[in-house]
Parts: sequence; structure tokens; C-alpha cells
Amino acid sequence: MPLVRWTPFREMLDMPREMRRAFGRPFFSLMEPGVEALPPMDVYTKGSDMMIRMELPGIDIEDLDISLTEHTLRISGESRSDKEIKEDDYYRRERSYGRFERSLPVPEKVTEKDIDASYTDGILEVKVKGAVEEVPTKKIEVKAGKEGARRIRAKKG
Repeated sequence: MPLVRWTPFREMLDMPREMRRAFGRPFFSLMEPGVEALPPMDVYTKGSDMMIRMELPGIDIEDLDISLTEHTLRISGESRSDKEIKEDDYYRRERSYGRFERSLPVPEKVTEKDIDASYTDGILEVKVKGAVEEVPTKKIEVKAGKEGARRIRAKKG
């Protein structure tokens, strides 16, 4: 995968996800205006392909958007409520409605022709062909400096 430049702004964008993981969706969805739900997503490899599966029950295919911009695969959409019910009429509300967006980095060589997507029974499957690269691992020798060598000798004797 490509090296991604660190920016403080990106850290701020990751904060809602981290808070949601720590406190749970119902608590944090009130604090994130405009983005109501982050659907569950599995990312795994199949040979040299990256596979993405997302649960998107009740979402129309017309409300899904998949795009590739600057080595980032973005999956976004909108979940709409079936009928309008006033907030004070709810006894319990756990289902989320609204916009969502998920992003994943992909290697520079990936183009839109390498991406296939299908949507069946509320499950979105995206295949990114050739996204998994085997990178050889090289062992780096760790040498003891002068202080480290003294500590090692002191332990022996």
C-alpha cells in the first residue's frame, strides 16, 4: 500500500469512528451531524484481489455511489426512512438513517477498470483486482551501541 502523508486534519476525521468504537453508535450518532450511520464492512484478500463486503439493508442501488479519487476508494450512499414518525412517538430507536461514507486506500496502479461491484439482498460486494501486492520482507540487523554493549557485558558478569 502507498505511504500516506500524515495530516492532523485526517486525525480529526478519524475521531468520530474512534469515539463510536469506544462508546457505541447510539451515543455518538447525536454528535455527528449529517452522517448518521457507518455500515459494517469486511475487507479481506482473495489471491491478489482486495474484497470488500458491506451490509446495506434497505438501501436502493440508485442511492449508492462508488468512486476512485487519488488512490482512495470511496463508498457512499444514503439510507432513507420508510415513513415519517415524529421523534417523540418513538419508544426505542436503534436503526440509523442518513448519509454514510467509507474510504479505503488502494495502490497507485489501481484504476476504475480494476474495480467490480455488485449489490444483492442488501450486501454490497466490491472487488479490487490486483490490489494486494507481495512485498519482500528484509531483516534489519540491530547493533548495540556503546551503552548497549556495556549493559550486555554487565548482565553477563
